[in-house]
Amino acid sequence: MFRTSARSGVMLVALAVAGCASVPPGDPVMEDARLSVNAARSNPQVASYAPLELAQAVDTLRQADDLNVRGGSVGEVHQLAATASQRAALAQQVARTRADEAAIIAQRKAAEAQLTADLSRRQAESAQIQAAAAQRQAEEAQRVAASMRADAYAPTTYDYRRRADERLYEARVTYVRAVVGPPQQRCWVEPALIDNKTAAGVNIPGAIIGGAIGGIIGHQIGGGRGQDIATGIGVLGGAAVGANVGRGSEGLVYSQNVQRCEYVPASQADYWDVTYVFAGYEHRVQVTAPPGPTILVNAQGEPRV
Repeated sequence: MFRTSARSGVMLVALAVAGCASVPPGDPVMEDARLSVNAARSNPQVASYAPLELAQAVDTLRQADDLNVRGGSVGEVHQLAATASQRAALAQQVARTRADEAAIIAQRKAAEAQLTADLSRRQAESAQIQAAAAQRQAEEAQRVAASMRADAYAPTTYDYRRRADERLYEARVTYVRAVVGPPQQRCWVEPALIDNKTAAGVNIPGAIIGGAIGGIIGHQIGGGRGQDIATGIGVLGGAAVGANVGRGSEGLVYSQNVQRCEYVPASQADYWDVTYVFAGYEHRVQVTAPPGPTILVNAQGEPRV
């Protein structure tokens, strides 16, 4: 650019000495200006990043051509041509600078976008890890809940039989807990007096007298267990008859078989939960018989019977 400006300056000085003669065709100053402006026009960076500077260079070259056509002095025409060359070079330089700045900005934005993408990816991976951990915790909670809902009284069964040529050792029992089964329901049927209306107005003395008479009559029937049953039936029947003495037909008391139930605790343990120590480690086992102070185990600490 500076060589072009210097050359244009030298030519302007030479032509100024020559006076006010018109610019001849193929004038080197004008040709140099046209080459500079056309080079700036053909550069896509100049059109994108320095359109104003390019427009000023083109406009200055057009002014030089117009002045030359109107017969202006060579010095003035060459001055405009040199200015057009300088502005074309300036447009090239501005375009390169702005293009470099745009590239730097684009790279910075790309780096920021990459950082954002990496952060989002790490957050997504962390969320997946947390979700997987939560899923495992939920599964473990479900497993624990299922084991608690399962029959807690049923011992776990393993094959504790001794293997052939297996060496056994004695392990010290440190804790024994007897696990008793759940209470069992026991039901039976027995006769009972039923008042189909209310208890008000029941002839209580009549029921007592009737029960006594019925029991005496029933006791005279049969013998043994049958005599006891007949006595009970006689008592209830007589009580029902005596209770209805003096009552209307709408509030009769009668005898009816009623089911009674009660829960009876289990009488013996279902299994024994045993804790023992072998080779410095604590083990647990469930057995169907109460253990002694020691228990037989193999070299791995597994119980054997």
